[in-house]
Amino acid sequence: MELQITLDRSRRLSLPNQIAHAIRDAIFTQRLSPGTRLPPTRELAQRLQVARMVVVEAYEWLAADGYAETRPGSGTFIAPRLVLPQSALRPLGEPARRTDLLSETSAVVDFRPGLPALDLFPRQAWKNALARALQSAESSQLGYGPVEGLPRLRRVIAQYVGRARGLPVTPDRVIITVGTAQAVDLLLRALAPVRCVALEDPGSEPVFRLLKLEQIPVRTAAVDEAGMQVNRLERGPDAPKLVYVTPSHQYPTGWTMSLNRRMELLAWAEEQDAIIIEDDYDSEFRFDRQAPIALAALDSLQRVVYIGTFSKTMFPGLRLGYCVLPERLIPHLLELKWFSDRCAPVIEQLALADWLENGTLERHIRKMRRIYAQRRSILVDGLQQHFGERVRVQGVPAGMHILARMELGMDEFELVERAMRAGVKVYPAGASYFGTPPDQPGIIFGFGSISTNAIQRGIDSLAQAWL
Repeated sequence: MELQITLDRSRRLSLPNQIAHAIRDAIFTQRLSPGTRLPPTRELAQRLQVARMVVVEAYEWLAADGYAETRPGSGTFIAPRLVLPQSALRPLGEPARRTDLLSETSAVVDFRPGLPALDLFPRQAWKNALARALQSAESSQLGYGPVEGLPRLRRVIAQYVGRARGLPVTPDRVIITVGTAQAVDLLLRALAPVRCVALEDPGSEPVFRLLKLEQIPVRTAAVDEAGMQVNRLERGPDAPKLVYVTPSHQYPTGWTMSLNRRMELLAWAEEQDAIIIEDDYDSEFRFDRQAPIALAALDSLQRVVYIGTFSKTMFPGLRLGYCVLPERLIPHLLELKWFSDRCAPVIEQLALADWLENGTLERHIRKMRRIYAQRRSILVDGLQQHFGERVRVQGVPAGMHILARMELGMDEFELVERAMRAGVKVYPAGASYFGTPPDQPGIIFGFGSISTNAIQRGIDSLAQAWL
């Protein structure tokens, strides 16, 4: 395959660096294999219409970093013994998981997305709830519980989503799961064979990987400020029968799906006889106003599977989530779930029901909403103070992460590398793109698990590394 390189002279990134980065990316996408001879410097310079020394400098950069080697009289070759982690290699067209290529040196400040403030979780209150649950549980409850979850927990969750998300639902449609991942996996199996699934682009990389693992074709629909562009979804016999969306706080862009788009999506699902998976993973944390009601609350035809989790409001290690299913899907999904886990942990279910009944969980959510709002504000203000108009924060004020578009003359990989050398770990947005890469480099900053002081230190370090 001929090496394709496009140079953008308007970027701050130097031409030698652009060439070197393009070759390095060709290695990661397996377009260039170890041992492959690179074009002669004079030939590539003529093709790119640059001075020969520009290409020479790019090749020297690659050789210094171990990606290439120069053989006098023969030319420059991709290092024949170059070994990259399997997580770095990907088929052409799949996103690079470039965080896997970073040094394993521990970062001083880690802006990891998706983690709540684990140090602020009220452990003593949870310990007391567990103790009460263990003491009050009937002997029969310590055996195998119902595969759909304890009736008491399903009842209080139905009440909770009714008042918190505007979703009126009967307890018999609530199924307790071992987190969101199990819910999605069970749905894929319950609806098998699934011809293809539509995802937001950018969107959830774990769901994308799961679909690839299950060898289910993926269709994508771009996301803008109003959410998934429903008009990009196919119609007719080749249309997807399953669509996965995060309408309340889209990951990673941070936008909220508009009411018009929600109604369009419901109409599309009815027209195509499709199912919508609504992942409502951090809807509790909207800072400027009340979060919009769930997409499922607008669904009168039971086309939407609503998925919730306690990983963000409590802690991921709890491994408890839930889904609200259309009635027709319940029997088969429960049959599959029986063989998957038999039942979720009983004592934890009882303790969680206790927290929901006495208001402890919602008090904790209100407290964390204030803390996350403060952390987001400090993060956004710090970025704007140091980088000004060269950084653009997307999305509504919500959740535990932001996506910042960076116009600093560097691609995402270089931004991440420089940050790591400064002791700061940040995450490239490109890993969440499944079709066309973004026009501008983007960095995902998680702020849920990082203190305000650490946020300030991290942004100060990034300013030194990037400016």
